Order: sequence, then C-alpha cells, then structure tokens
Amino acid sequence: MSAFLASVLICAMVAEGLWAGPSTEYVVYPRFLQARGMNGTKLLQINEKITLHLEKSSVLAENLVVSTLNGNKQVDTLVDGREVEKDIYQDQSQMAAVSVTEKDGTVEVRGSLGHTLRIAPLPLMGRSEDGHMAHKVFEIEEPMEFKTDYIVPSERNIPLRRQPIRPQVNIPETFLAEVFFVFDEHHSRHFPEESSLLRYAALTVIMINLRYDVITNPRVRFVLVGVATIRGVNSITEVVEDRDDLRPNTHKKKYMLSKKTLDNLADAVHTNKFRAVADVTVLVTALDLADYENGKISNSVLGVAFLGGMCSIRLRAAETEDVPGTYSMVSILVHELGHSLGMVHDGDKPVYSTDAYRNRVCDASYGYTMAPVAHGARNGEWSTCSVDHLRGFLRTVKEACFDMLSAKHYTINMTRLPGAQITKQQLCEKTYSNFNGMTVHPESLNAPVCSIWCCPRDYNRRCLQAHLTDGMECQRGFHCVKHRCVKKTMYQPPRPAPPTRYTTRPTTTTTTRRTQRTRKIWWPSWWNLRQDRTNPDSKSTSHSRMDSV
Repeated sequence: MSAFLASVLICAMVAEGLWAGPSTEYVVYPRFLQARGMNGTKLLQINEKITLHLEKSSVLAENLVVSTLNGNKQVDTLVDGREVEKDIYQDQSQMAAVSVTEKDGTVEVRGSLGHTLRIAPLPLMGRSEDGHMAHKVFEIEEPMEFKTDYIVPSERNIPLRRQPIRPQVNIPETFLAEVFFVFDEHHSRHFPEESSLLRYAALTVIMINLRYDVITNPRVRFVLVGVATIRGVNSITEVVEDRDDLRPNTHKKKYMLSKKTLDNLADAVHTNKFRAVADVTVLVTALDLADYENGKISNSVLGVAFLGGMCSIRLRAAETEDVPGTYSMVSILVHELGHSLGMVHDGDKPVYSTDAYRNRVCDASYGYTMAPVAHGARNGEWSTCSVDHLRGFLRTVKEACFDMLSAKHYTINMTRLPGAQITKQQLCEKTYSNFNGMTVHPESLNAPVCSIWCCPRDYNRRCLQAHLTDGMECQRGFHCVKHRCVKKTMYQPPRPAPPTRYTTRPTTTTTTRRTQRTRKIWWPSWWNLRQDRTNPDSKSTSHSRMDSV
C-alpha cells in the first residue's frame, strides 16, 4: 500500500470516530449477490471468505422512547421503532448483526461480523473498480476479567431472595426483558445524528440476543424500549480527573466512578428523577470506569450490575464501558445482564437456584460466559449453573415482570410534544403564511378531530385544511397523538406497590470488569366550505418544520 493510500485510510478511520484493537484490520468492498439463500434470505458478500445470510431482526419496541436529559430536565419523544430497524439484519449462524443501507448504487454496512469482528464504512476512501464503497473490517479485544463486576446482597438478606414466591409464578416460554439505554455525553457525541445512535443501540441488543439464543426453558430476549442521552451537569454520572493509568507520571484523564454512578442511576430510576419504564436501565460511557482503592484510582472494572436487579424496584440498573463505533460493550453486557438475571460467576456459590442445583458450583476453569476470567474455551456458551440461576431467579419475581410494561404503562408527558405550545391560530398562520387575515373556522375551535380549517380574509369564503401537530389541543381536555384526538394524560411512572412488576430485593451489585407527512389538501366540508382545487400553494408539506416552532 502506498504511503498516500495509507494516509487516506488512516484519515478515513479517524473521520469515522472508530478505535480498533491492535489486531486484524483490512479493507473490503461489500456487495449484495444476485442469488438468494435458503428461505429467500439476502446474501451480502463482505469479501471472498465472508458472506452473510441476512434475515430481518426486530428488537425495538414499536413506540421507542427517545429522551434527552439536560441537567435534571428530561424531554421525551416517541419514535417509530419499526422505522429505525428497517435496515437492520442478522445472521444467526455467524453471530453477525449489521445495518445495511443502499446508497448511491452501493451498500453501506455497519455492525458486527462475529464475536470480535466489526465493520464500518470508509467514505473518504476511493471505491472499487465496479463502484462499491470501501469498508474497514477490524477486530476488537474482549474484556480480560470480570472479577468484581457484581454487587451481592448482604448475607442476612440472601435467604429472603432464595425462596421462590408462592404460589409459584407461571414462567413463559420466552422472557422478554425490556432494556433502556442511557448514553453519557462522552459517548453520544460520537453520533452527531440521532438515527445513527438509535441504530447502534439496536444492533447492540441484537448481538446480545444472539448470545442468549442458546438458552431455552425459558428463552431470554431483550427488547430495547428507550434510548436517552445525557448532556451537561447531571445528578447521575460521577466523573473525576486523575492520573492516566498508562502515563501516570505525565498525563491525567477523566474516569467515571462506577459504584457511585451505578447507585445514582438506580436511585434516579427508583425515585423517578429519571423516567425509564423498563426492566433494567443501562448507562453507557466512553470513559474508563474506575473506583478508588486504598486512595489510588483503579480502572480494572469494565461493567457493573446488581445481582438479580432485573425488574426490581430499587436495583434495576447496570453500566458498561464502550468504545463508540466498535460495539465493545456487547461482550460486557452479555455478562452483566446475566448478573441482573441472577447469575453469579462460575465458581461462586449460587444466590438463586432451583432445588436440584441449590448446592452446585460450576468450575470456572471451563471458561463459560459467566466465568470471572474472559477468553475462556467455551466463551459464548452457558454453564448449566448459569442457566439454573436464571430459572431460579425467575421463580422469585412477580408474574407482572413477564408483561410488556412499556406498552401498557408508558405515556409521554405531552407538554413535551412539538405541538404542545402551538395554538390553532398560530398553526394556520404558519402553514399558510402567504395569506393575510387568517382565522380558524368556528367549527374547528373545539372539534374532536386532528385537522382544522384555516380561513383567510378575501379568499372567496373558502378555507384551507391543516393538520394538528402531536401535542396540540384538538378539543378541551384532549390533544392529538398520532392523528388521533385523545384525552390528555401525563407520564405514569412504574409503581412500587402491587400490581407492580417490580420486586423488592436486597442490595447486591455485580461488576464487569424519530415526520409525519401531511398535505395541504382541499376537502369538501361543513356548510359553506368549498373545495379549492386551484390554490398554487396546495403542495406537500412536512410537519417537521412545525417541530422547530
């Protein structure tokens, strides 16, 4: 490779904001093959050695909550999850999950090609002779160990959690665990577009699910119900500046205190300071997680979770490091979410178990997923102990934990929707700004529909139709949500008392190391309103311009 080409490649990698591990890295030119795989799957050829059999995968809630936490002020928006994941695929046999976007006659691929192999586009690098976009394939390093990655309850509280609830709950064939991701500003700044961050989060969950697919009776599937970004000073993250672990004598860097941040996150979710209706809320940071040990900073921790924290009132929180763009958090979260589901490390005494495994301890040296040391011979597989811990844990939760809580109990604070502060008069004036003397037809002032008639002065007694933005009042006490005039409601937090799905558990932590399209259309309407087919301004328009009012 020439020096010039090498410099271009390096620049492209920097532009992508990706940090790869020190191992394998090469350039490929992905393309769709004309042939189809079995069951009609698309074939995506990465290079001569790697071809993916793509099948659709769905891990997003239909109504995905996208939040911004600015200081201690939270703004929520609903996004169509189906739109976010329309270009997301998986290849289960190769443990691959990618987003594939067809663009300018070529494809743009992002995601995972396996356990540690990742792919990302290189837009600054020249295309192949047949016009395909260059991509970088690179390998990431997996975590070395997870020795202090979970918080366990005090011994006197453990017996309270080891007994299953009576009568025993009816565990479904598939446990759908709802996950809410919170990205700190150090991580989210690498994703200037909201859509790219949402795809990144979705692909992460798909990769996690691929690793849980081998568990049966019950199966475990994670569903992404929300994504939040933190900006500015907040009450959750605890960041310090201390000596650089690699250059301690000459440099300093920022660290996130893992235990304090995890406690803050759990408390914020429990007290509703941060609204997250989910079984577990996961904070993702691009900083090194660390804690002080004997007065010195130690960054050996990669992720932390509360043992058995899934669905609990106070402990449904976890956190992880991630190198933006590399999905390095996948292997960490597979392990940490295992702790949230009641799994201890192989080699540790169980806290949750069935009667058959109450006193059984699995050998950590076999190297299963929940071993305290990574890179084990059977990493990606689950020991019989881990699966039993999961089954034992699920016997202790309330049956409501198996319901999809976000779909039933989450309604957005409607004062935050785009139209909440827009009057019908303002909507008419802004939609038809070329007209003067605009008024709202009297029949539209209090009508139970999400459209109104705007009547300009000197327009031959004709009126023009406009559609209300989500959040605008349609009728007194009602507002529009997704084209429907519905009763105003406020956000309903998860309830800590029955019939809540959450379960009180003792403290134990584990540590590892969004436009709706509308038209200015003319409709025959009430009494003297006549259809206008001649107005030159009658063209397609988008509500996105109203979103910024």
